[in-house]
Amino acid sequence: MKKTTVTGLEEKWEVLLVYIFTLLGFIFAFMKYDYLSENIKFHYKQAGAIWIINMGLNLIQVILNFSIGFVTISTMITLVSLILFIFSIITIVKAFNNEKYEIPVISDLAKSIWK
Repeated sequence: MKKTTVTGLEEKWEVLLVYIFTLLGFIFAFMKYDYLSENIKFHYKQAGAIWIINMGLNLIQVILNFSIGFVTISTMITLVSLILFIFSIITIVKAFNNEKYEIPVISDLAKSIWK
């Protein structure tokens, strides 16, 4: 069996893994292995971009909560994180059906980060 992922799992299971644990997608996106398929590299990069966005949003949320106590902005940041999670679930379902789904803004960000 030809290995096409970092862990050796089937692509659909690896996609599930990197979208549930987006930090893995961030780490795997930096790997430059020749045997990785373009599809799985795309998912690594997109999950890594989700991780970067979530970390940035969490940092902003913590700063605003402790300094100003802004509940409204904190709630909006939580909703954005929830929307990213929902898009991750949609992407996982599409990957199980052998379809490639680009999350609208996230995929463009991922392409600009990892060229």
